[in-house]
Amino acid sequence: MLILALVACAGPAEGPAGPAPRPGETQEPGAEKPEALPDSTCENTTGGNPENFPRFVEVEVESGERDSITFRFEPEAGAPEDAPLHFINFSEQLITDGEGRQVKAAGEAFVVVSFQAVGVDLSGEEPIEVYTGPKRFKPGFGVLLEAVHLGDFEGQVSWGLGLARDSCFVLEAEADHITLEFPSA
Repeated sequence: MLILALVACAGPAEGPAGPAPRPGETQEPGAEKPEALPDSTCENTTGGNPENFPRFVEVEVESGERDSITFRFEPEAGAPEDAPLHFINFSEQLITDGEGRQVKAAGEAFVVVSFQAVGVDLSGEEPIEVYTGPKRFKPGFGVLLEAVHLGDFEGQVSWGLGLARDSCFVLEAEADHITLEFPSA
């Protein structure tokens, strides 16, 4: 098992019948469903509680039986025990937050993971980086090839994930982390 953890976002899976339909598309009648992890989704996903506005502190990437990326948080005292508000969306390309400039990343398919969190503390006279880890990871796993920071704009932190192919994902969202898992091969 290869593990890369450093302090510091799946589309439809492709199987014998090709990629599964993206949201809003339909699959041809009689076409096989793509191979996917149990309990995975191939749909854009929204969840969490906007009242949990934690500090964003770490990103971890790991590969074994599954490729995964975890975004770690430090919730404020008294915050709800729900995950922060988050959005996971399939995308044709990766775009920076605020500027709208295209970002290049390895992969044939892309996922954007956005969540409400404090990545830069603006409460004082000078901005203080809360998340001080790398802005780009290139693990080159079976499915998860690259993760790149797209921005921290008005309390919304976004990361783009470059995948080797369209892939469904398993989502685990808690008050202190959001994890996406993909098949590793």
